[in-house]
Amino acid sequence: MAAVVRPYRGVAAQTRRDRRREQLLQSCLDLVAESGATAITVDSISARAGLSKRYFYESFRDRDAILVEAIDGVLRPLGTALVEQLPPDLPTDQRIGHVASSLVKALTADPRAAYLYTSASGNTTLEARRRLIVDELTPLLMTEVLGTDPDSPRDRASTILMVAGTTELLDRWLRGTLEFTEHEFIDVLTGLGQKIAAAT
Repeated sequence: MAAVVRPYRGVAAQTRRDRRREQLLQSCLDLVAESGATAITVDSISARAGLSKRYFYESFRDRDAILVEAIDGVLRPLGTALVEQLPPDLPTDQRIGHVASSLVKALTADPRAAYLYTSASGNTTLEARRRLIVDELTPLLMTEVLGTDPDSPRDRASTILMVAGTTELLDRWLRGTLEFTEHEFIDVLTGLGQKIAAAT
């Protein structure tokens, strides 16, 4: 007979596990913002969350697993939201500008998301996940923003160039090595995106 897991102080076991998982994820994001992804450990995440390592391993296999979960939580909803928030019937140039503005504002609204984004290049697993998410979002960008054909090798190559260039510029700007104001940086991304789209 399976053991019955009773609620603790009126809170179901699964709810407590979900809360601990969220505590750990938030602590992971806090630590990435403070010291980067390469510096954090299972011990430091658990200590920040006020939980024992036993509870960490209840939800995550290792440090890389929680980093992947964290970047998924930041980038996947962001990518979908950028497209869903597009006003209808905008011409392509304005759609590119809207997405560039929304992307920059979303990443700067929560500094932890920005630090996680820039930390990806220092962690092989995290960078692979970031690339996978970008690859998944590319067809959506092509159909909903650029109005190009995802099955066209030429169109796809142009869009990959745009996405890769934007990723690199975002990384450098968030690190402070590109000295633009937020407004100037959005203008730069918009202009470059529009030029690539026109060439396509």
